[in-house]
Amino acid sequence: MSENVLFIDSAENGKVIWLTKGQKRPMLFTEKLSIPNGSAEVPPLVWCANRHGMKIFALDSDERPNEETPLFHAPFFNVYESGSVCMGTVDISIKRSASLEAFMAQWEHYFFNSYFSHLVNSHNPIKGNCVNLWRGLIENQGSFPKEVLISSGLTLKNLL
Repeated sequence: MSENVLFIDSAENGKVIWLTKGQKRPMLFTEKLSIPNGSAEVPPLVWCANRHGMKIFALDSDERPNEETPLFHAPFFNVYESGSVCMGTVDISIKRSASLEAFMAQWEHYFFNSYFSHLVNSHNPIKGNCVNLWRGLIENQGSFPKEVLISSGLTLKNLL
């Protein structure tokens, strides 16, 4: 089993919680945001998904989290304040027979290979301007500034 897996619930719809370290990821944006598509550094992320939906949160370090580790709002467009992801027109089709690794990879693919388009319910997930953050990271290829992260008020324990 991948060392990135933090929790598995094998009930009917299942649930997997996993971690990805901070890394460069492809980013796609709708034209109306005026952010060029490209690769940018993203913070460490905690993913929580079942076969039907996903939540995503950020961490302020690459250290493996424990139950008390604070979660931050994921600094992306298309994410509700609760951490749930608006998948827009993405056709979610994960087979029941998918391996754990394929399940996680598919959700990451859905998230980073669809277009970021809007702040959901005017929820700004960062300290500052989200458009300027991503435009700067795409254009300048800098490290993700973890000081812009905002606490979600949740810990990993709340996702279990």
